[in-house]
Amino acid sequence: MKNLLTFISIFIVFSATAQKGDELLVYSMKGNVTVIENNKESRVKIGKVLKPGSSVKTQRLAKLTMVCKQGKPLTVTKEGTFPVTKWKDSCTTDHHSVTSKYFQYIWDQLYIRSDDYKRDHPETVGAVVRNEAPVRGVEQLEIEFNEAFDTLNYASGAFSLSWTANMEYAGKYNFVLYDVVSGKYLHEDSVAGNSIQLDKIKKYMQPNNIYGWSVAARKTGICNGGVIKYTTIRKVNQQVLKLQKAINVPEDQAAQYFRVAYLLENSHYLADAFAFYQKAANAAADVEFYTEKVNEFRKTFQLGFF
Repeated sequence: MKNLLTFISIFIVFSATAQKGDELLVYSMKGNVTVIENNKESRVKIGKVLKPGSSVKTQRLAKLTMVCKQGKPLTVTKEGTFPVTKWKDSCTTDHHSVTSKYFQYIWDQLYIRSDDYKRDHPETVGAVVRNEAPVRGVEQLEIEFNEAFDTLNYASGAFSLSWTANMEYAGKYNFVLYDVVSGKYLHEDSVAGNSIQLDKIKKYMQPNNIYGWSVAARKTGICNGGVIKYTTIRKVNQQVLKLQKAINVPEDQAAQYFRVAYLLENSHYLADAFAFYQKAANAAADVEFYTEKVNEFRKTFQLGFF
């Protein structure tokens, strides 16, 4: 009897896991697309969880792109009604490709914002995130930089170099921009806050050159922030065009903006990524995920409203 109960428990866990793997998420859509669940038909939204047992219904000229948990996009470009189980064996993908990693990221981010996740994890909804208690007795000021600044590709756009300190500091920081090859100082400035706009210093840089930057304050040594690979707008546009054509699945405008932004961020084009994240949020104001990403980006890199 004990062995039977153990087998049943394992079977239930396995079945639940398998079912979760069979679920799809709506990534992008154009035109009229609905879902039929429990004999009820309703419009679908970005991030909608499509479960086995339900069906998607597409009208003429509609285009739907869904994503598997494994990171594979699936598309519907024909008119008709399709059971979700139609794609149960279609989610095999190369987990190491850039495309699959992106869509795995999308699946995770959309799923934790879905009604299904909130229903299954009520304890996480509305949870208060508390900061760690401040460290007492710290006397030495330390300056830290986001690791994304290790290498920054930049041509133009509103963006800032920023840093944080481990304690309150009312004084000014000494900012230095220098040529990596010669070590020559090109610009030095006294900064009151914890950031400096790239627009302010790009006049000291020449395209296709590499520059370093550092920050110092009283009672600290020189802290290296990272390097800036100053490029041309033409090269950035070529990179954007390449990323736009990177996948061959239907995308609405906001979805494409967001994907390009994500890939630009991972390629160290932070200013351009920020611009495209904002485009995605503006193109689909009803998709909270896009707006949340913009706010997260602002907070991470201490960006104001330019």
